Amino acid sequence: MIMIKNTTLFIFLVITWFAYSQEGVVEYHSIYYDVATIKKDKDFARKLALEINDMKYVLRYNTKESFFEELPHAPHDEFMAKIASGIAFSDRSWYQDAKKNTAYRNKKIKDSMYIVSFNDRMNGWTLHNETKSIGGYTCYKATQHHVQYYTENEFTIEAWYTPEIPVPYGPSGFGGLPGLILQLERSHIIIVADKVTLNPAKGIKPIEKIKPGRVITTDEKHILMRRARKVTED
Repeated sequence: MIMIKNTTLFIFLVITWFAYSQEGVVEYHSIYYDVATIKKDKDFARKLALEINDMKYVLRYNTKESFFEELPHAPHDEFMAKIASGIAFSDRSWYQDAKKNTAYRNKKIKDSMYIVSFNDRMNGWTLHNETKSIGGYTCYKATQHHVQYYTENEFTIEAWYTPEIPVPYGPSGFGGLPGLILQLERSHIIIVADKVTLNPAKGIKPIEKIKPGRVITTDEKHILMRRARKVTED
């Protein structure tokens, strides 16, 4: 296993590889599988699975940036569909900056729009020697250790990336690896690529820019949200 420490060198190596894949479009779908904490409410799990298993996503990228979003679909249950999108972190779109090696998404708190920076989603990976094929591409395993903010529960993010497409992007804001993430597993959801289109003849749809606002960290976001709810910071 190898821990990425020298991010400057890492970003330089990734950027030098960009010429092999200037832009592309990646289509993903998600798969829900049950876990012990969810099994207590089988009806909830069944309804959640119906929504998550129908959800599809698209990632568009170029040499500088990427944009990931959930595609519209007819929900089985509108309330459960919103929960499913929140669990998959696709309730709002994600923007990734290759040069800064950071993921961003907008968050409106009260009447103000913010840009929340998620540095942890594109840094701190441990690389493994395990490989498998996804869509004809050889993929390598990488993991991240996280602690859930509200519950302090520990969990692991598992990503499978392919150096054959040397861009540092992936679904739900995760990336920063020496290759495109074709599969991502977090808790009870797997997001996996269905189709990869490299350098399409007609180009790609312009990448949406993130809405303007003050850039804040996730910690600052939590503080602002607590203040908005009139809850003390302690």
